[in-house]
Amino acid sequence: MAIVVPASFRARYDEIEPLLKVTEEFLKSRLPQEFADWNPVTIQTRPKGIESLYSKLQKGETESIWDLDDLVGARAVFLHPSQVKAALDAARTAFDPVEAKNIEARNPTDFRYQQPHLIVRLPREFTERNPQLANLKIELQFTTYIQHALQESTHDVIYKGDKFSWREHRMDSRLRGLLEIVDDVLVDISNIAAVEEEPAYPVFDNRNEILDVIKRVWGAAELPGDMRRFVITIEGLLKGSKMSNSEFEQACIDTPDLINALSISPLDKVVGVLLRWDAQKVISGLGKRRILVTRELEDLVPEVRGVPQGKRVTL
Repeated sequence: MAIVVPASFRARYDEIEPLLKVTEEFLKSRLPQEFADWNPVTIQTRPKGIESLYSKLQKGETESIWDLDDLVGARAVFLHPSQVKAALDAARTAFDPVEAKNIEARNPTDFRYQQPHLIVRLPREFTERNPQLANLKIELQFTTYIQHALQESTHDVIYKGDKFSWREHRMDSRLRGLLEIVDDVLVDISNIAAVEEEPAYPVFDNRNEILDVIKRVWGAAELPGDMRRFVITIEGLLKGSKMSNSEFEQACIDTPDLINALSISPLDKVVGVLLRWDAQKVISGLGKRRILVTRELEDLVPEVRGVPQGKRVTL
């Protein structure tokens, strides 16, 4: 239900709203630059809306609008807790810090929602050009991806619901405790998983064998960023063509002009190698798959012309 906001306050809000928008636009531009080294999952910004602002002032805890800590807020979401700490330290340097909250070690039995955040003012070089914003305070929140997901899922129910529920608050705290453990595990998942011996699993063993092959064929700089997708695609092509991993490696060795070509991608090179090896087997083994045929691939591998139109990706 919307609250009643007096016309006099609406007029006042109309005066300051452009300033909040300017600040928000500055944060949208500046924060991604400041946090780029830690690859934030998302950065959310929001100016305080008129109803929320009026309700907060009604609490009587501040003397004026400019005393509020969160006229404009931002939340930066990262994958791991270590990135949260590093970004928080960077924000201290980039902005004019006023106060830090929820950054000290808390009671070990306390799992309440206590997101670390900074209250800051805008950088001096910005307020020198925009002196009307010199006193405006901003709340910068920092959190991990999974804690952010929980907060988004439960906020309206637990913190803005129409009743006070011990059970809901208790469940929220228990979930936060579990997710804190998950956060710690995700930071070092490879080492934690290595505690157990890797079992034999034919699907993954075969994919790792293909991975070893392509690493021997190409240098790391030549390979695509998404190696898992690359390997799975090659796996499907080899299976359809009834070609073994060793045969594939030998075919790559036998076609250095393709392997070293600069005009086509690694996957195009794989397709070319297979088509030169046995075009009919490759085409008949495609099943529902199609081949993306480019002019460059066709120039290097004339066998591509034998791929029927129904088995081509149309550009």
